[in-house]
Formats: sequence, C-alpha cells, structure tokens
Amino acid sequence: MGRIDSSVLGQGMKTLDISQELKRDHCWVDADKGIRKNVSVRQIHRIKSKMVLFCFFILCVLPCPRITVDSTNAESLLNVANQYQIEPVKMMCVKFIFGQIDSTNCLGISVLADHMNCPELKAAAEEFSYLHFTDVCRLDEFLHLDIAQLTHLLHQDKLTVYCETQVYDAAVHWLKYNISSRQQHIVDVLRCVRLPLVPKTFLSETVKIEPLFQDNPHCFQMITCAMWDLGEVSQPRRKKYDNCIGLFDGNHCYYFDPKDYSWMSINLKLSKRQNTTAVLWNRVGCILGGSHSFHIKHTDFYNILRNRCSRPGPSTPRENMSACAFEGKIFTSGGSEAGGSAVDLFESYDTMTESWQVNTSMLVSRSSHASVEANGLIYVCGGMTGNGVSGRVLRNCEVYDPSTQQWRKLHEMRVARKNHGLVVVDNKIYAVGGEGSTGGLDSVEYYDITINKWHAASRMPWRSLTVKCVAVGDIIFVLAGKGLGAQCLRNVLEYHTKTNRLVYQLNTVDINYINN
Repeated sequence: MGRIDSSVLGQGMKTLDISQELKRDHCWVDADKGIRKNVSVRQIHRIKSKMVLFCFFILCVLPCPRITVDSTNAESLLNVANQYQIEPVKMMCVKFIFGQIDSTNCLGISVLADHMNCPELKAAAEEFSYLHFTDVCRLDEFLHLDIAQLTHLLHQDKLTVYCETQVYDAAVHWLKYNISSRQQHIVDVLRCVRLPLVPKTFLSETVKIEPLFQDNPHCFQMITCAMWDLGEVSQPRRKKYDNCIGLFDGNHCYYFDPKDYSWMSINLKLSKRQNTTAVLWNRVGCILGGSHSFHIKHTDFYNILRNRCSRPGPSTPRENMSACAFEGKIFTSGGSEAGGSAVDLFESYDTMTESWQVNTSMLVSRSSHASVEANGLIYVCGGMTGNGVSGRVLRNCEVYDPSTQQWRKLHEMRVARKNHGLVVVDNKIYAVGGEGSTGGLDSVEYYDITINKWHAASRMPWRSLTVKCVAVGDIIFVLAGKGLGAQCLRNVLEYHTKTNRLVYQLNTVDINYINN
C-alpha cells in the first residue's frame, strides 16, 4: 500500500504510512525474488485493524480529506476500500485505474476488477482487450493467462481482428510459450479458433501441417471439416480497420483512409448543428456544443459499432468551444454563450460516471480557439475574446495541469489566429491556418514543448478562414476548411513534419458540413 502524503491531509500532521509494516508483516510474494513471506493470524488481525482505523481516520475524522491516488498505491488502496466497503476511496481508485487501461495491463486490470467487485472497471478493461486484441496477444500478460482465461477471451465475438488467422496465431503462440504444461489443452484451444473463417490456403499450408495438431485426431477432424465446409457456420468476429479519420454532419459520417485516400460514407442520424467541436475517446466520437437555431444542450456519441446515444451536454450550452480527451475525461474550454461573448468556462465530462464537472476557469475568455492534450497537460491556443462585433483575435496560449487544477501562461504564438487546426506530433504542437486579424492565413507554426517557443513552418498553398486537421503518425492531414470567399476545401493537404514539406492530394469528397 502506497504512501498518502501528509501534505494533502493538513499542515503539521504526521504522515501515516503503513506500507512498510504491510510489507514486513503481511503474506505476499516478491515477484522479482520469488520469496514468499508468511504471517501469523494474530499479525493479520493487527494489520487489518490498523488499516480500518487508518481509513476511518482519513474519511471520518479529517474535515476535508484528500487522498492522492497514483500508480504506486492504487491497487492497495482499492483492496482496502473494497474489503471494508469504503466507497469514496474505492471510486477514486477505480477512476484512476480506468484512465490507466492500455494494451499492457488490460487483462490484469480485468482480473483485478473482478476480484475487487468493480463490474464497470472490469467491463471497460475487457472491452479494451477485445478492441486491441492484435496488440494484447503479443504481450506477456496474454502469454501468462491460464487456460480458462484464454478460452474465455478467444471465444468472444467482440475480438477485433483483420482476419481469423490472427486468432489462430495468438492461440498457437500461447500453446508454444510453455508447450510441456499446455500440451493437454491443445484441443480446447483449437476449438476457440473459428476455423471455417480461416482462408482455405492458410488451412492447407499452415494449420494442417502445424506439428502441434498433426498427431491429434480431434484436431485433424476439426481442420478437415473446416477445409471441406462440413462444420457449422461460424459467427464472424468484429472487423478491425486501420486508422481512419471521421468527418460528421447531421446525416452522414465520412471516413477517410490515409493509406489509400479512399472515402466511405455511413448514414447517421445525429443532431443537426453548426459551430460544434468533436473529439475521439476510446473509439467513440463525441460531438459537443454548437447551435441550430438555438444552442444545443446535449452531446452525441458515435462508436465504431455504429451505435448512437445522447448524453447531457455541458452545464452551459455554447458554440465555438474546443475539446480534447485525457484519461477517460473530455475537457471542454471556452466558447460563446447565447449573448455572443466569449467565456472562460472550463469543464470536464467523466466518461465513466457520465457526469460533468466545472473546473478552474481559463486565464483568458476565448472562443473559436483550439486545444490539445500532450504529456498529460491540456494546451489551449489562440481564438477570439469578446464577441463577433468587437472581438479581438488572440496570440496567447495557456496550459492546464489536471493534477494541480491550475493554469499557467505560455509563450505567445507568432501569429494571432482563430478557427485554426491544432495537433500534437513528436512533442510539438502545430497550429495550422485559420483566420487572423486581417483575414485568412496560410501560415503554419509549431510550439516546441521542451523549450516553450514557437517556430515557423512551411506555409499552406492557400489562405484559410477555418481549418480542421488531424495527425496520423508524423503526418498532419488537412481534410476540411474554408478559404477566402468561404469556398470549401476541395483537396486533401498533407504536411510531413519530419521534412517540413506540404503535399497536395486531389482525392476528396463533396461535403460542406465539415467546414462549420
């Protein structure tokens, strides 16, 4: 159990740390040294009593308790909070762990959540493992699953793969990792693979000649039935796609594939709105704010399974705000209310609890600005203060630290701009186009986070009034925007950050809504 620093409990109060005593007295296994330490029943009761008194003191005696949850103590705190039903601490730990889910730990978090009776955390970790199965199956956590955990995972319809051969490769990899102890599970593991979905050439050239299965009559029968289409029809898995860029309007979603510059249209029934903002979190597109005759109060969520639902919007409906995501939260900043003036409002939407929270206000009121997350911090750049009649385009930038809930000023941009694109590539924040004090801009600049300074980059081939862009790897794609005369962008523009080079692509789609 990690340390809870006295600085968060009150001045002059002694730090309460029972981690060393737990390690000294409790029964645990040192994974690095393989040493098991034993403990007596009397010691267990003494330690449990200390934990109960400690947590009771934190939650009930202190007037305004603040417990810092981090990677060193989250699991231990969750264990204690679950054992003694201390729900506030349990919820804090769950929220923290929820934001830490990734390919390296999702399987372990699922097991932990099940043991700690945290169904929402378990569901989130499992869904992540399904969506990112092709990454998860290459890591050590997957190879150390027991047979029950493995078969449960491989049986899932929601496994997201390009082809069933990826499930087959993962199954064989697990078997061969420790074949001496897993030989007995060969048939059960092969049953998890939906062989009728495997291409016939792969069955004949790879599966049929695999030494693991050649001498097993049950495996031979399964493979033969699949090759001759004698088995039952198998349910396809969830299809995995490469990186695509989504562009939304009230009736359609257009996907752009950066690999072949192709477009795909999907019919939707999202709320008709303009001057909105969109952000992606955990494969769910969130469309926030905007207006359509009046300010829209709800948020549209669109996920990769083509489901749609609405959730309560920000507490103050507005348009021309900006949004970005970090650790399971969507942070919305600024915008303009019904009166038209920019606001300094800064809110966050917790995707786990589906609730909004008002955070520390920005240093400057702004709308039509842009925001991004980088290294756990929220960067806000440019925009306009005031209103559309007497407003002023901004150069200034500020950054928010979620851990301290404080803002601080940054070095100003070289050019004042609003309605610009803002993306992060290799620890640099790129501001692309937009509208300046005297009209459209063709300038591009980037902010080097390490030295707090803006630098000029290659100019765009046209002046813009609005720009929508996204980064895929080290390439920035400009897919939407309006130029001078409010003409919509008809070309895809690439900016190669490593070579500081702009490339025009003529492949585009006839859509106007994306420029709002």
